[in-house]
Amino acid sequence: MVAITAVPLSRHDLALKQKNRQRVLAELQNTTLKIDGLNSAFKAWPFKTNVHVDRARKNVNLMLQSRFPNHPKLRKLKAGDYGLFGATWWPCASYERLLVATYVSLWLFMWDDELDSDVGSIAGSFELGQRYRAETLKFVSNRLGLDGSEKLLTSNNEIINSFDYIGDALRGSCSVEQRERFMHEFIFFMNTSEVEQRLRLKENLVTVEEFAEYRLGTSAVRVVLSVNEYCNGTDLPSYIINDKDFESLWDLTNVNICNVNDLLSVKKEIDQGSAESLIPILFTQLGSTQKAVSYVMDTIHYTIRDFDATAQRLLTRFTGEDKATKKALEEFVMGCKYYCTGNLAWSMSTGRYGVHQDLHLDTITLVLGKTPASMI
Repeated sequence: MVAITAVPLSRHDLALKQKNRQRVLAELQNTTLKIDGLNSAFKAWPFKTNVHVDRARKNVNLMLQSRFPNHPKLRKLKAGDYGLFGATWWPCASYERLLVATYVSLWLFMWDDELDSDVGSIAGSFELGQRYRAETLKFVSNRLGLDGSEKLLTSNNEIINSFDYIGDALRGSCSVEQRERFMHEFIFFMNTSEVEQRLRLKENLVTVEEFAEYRLGTSAVRVVLSVNEYCNGTDLPSYIINDKDFESLWDLTNVNICNVNDLLSVKKEIDQGSAESLIPILFTQLGSTQKAVSYVMDTIHYTIRDFDATAQRLLTRFTGEDKATKKALEEFVMGCKYYCTGNLAWSMSTGRYGVHQDLHLDTITLVLGKTPASMI
């Protein structure tokens, strides 16, 4: 598996440098980050928006209003523009499948927000977090039709219960193997969520090594990747899915998205009193926020180069497959690229991260703390 820090750090840089979380947050206040070349890093990859973006936006807002009318963060959820999120991640999906995939992502965001440091309703209680995870696992397995029960569960927790629409849609359209793959990745997400919460409840900020124990699971990118075939209406054979290069594409996509997210969400995290992302953690290791930014950019460039080389090997290896299988594999590869470029496009514009900058500008300036993001 590709590590979250795909570009190796030196032994000196990896020396244990733990700092009190609050001290790190204080040191980062009013720090200016300059990010160069993020847009141009993806210049060879496609950007596209689904033609149903406006319908998706309306549907998402109506769903949020009807299912979560009293949610304390309803206004922020609407400002997150998750209709755009789905439309940029799945630009070629039909409207119905676009909605399901968008709701998978939104549901994961909302589920995880309950455990977010300092803002989540159960962030400070590991016991409550364990109950939350256990109930969620049981509910998701049931709604996917994987628990052997004919009775569909409901939950008193409105966030958990809102998986009902997603589970019913996937159960009705996906093969058992596809649903089991979704469940496998979801269990990985749950397990790493447990690791993350346990570490976050400590006084010191996590180290790079500790962060690596959970970040590629708590990103939930692998859960979202498992609906790629659903959105394409394809079902790849197991010998392709289990191919080492196919698995590497999952890892590289995950690392790319995690690094872009940790770069662009850092202002939001610091504003909310959280330092558990790559920039603050690397800052404690490298002693400089700008060095941390440069390191993350190097990792992003690495994942793009390695993805292209790996995808080419994979497509060449299976060039003798029948036309439908080759097309499905090509669509999966292209889908991974859309995940990465869609993630960048949405992250630059969403109210969730507070960046609000023109995607086409190649220099981004963020001021950490309670200062609005600025633009060059």
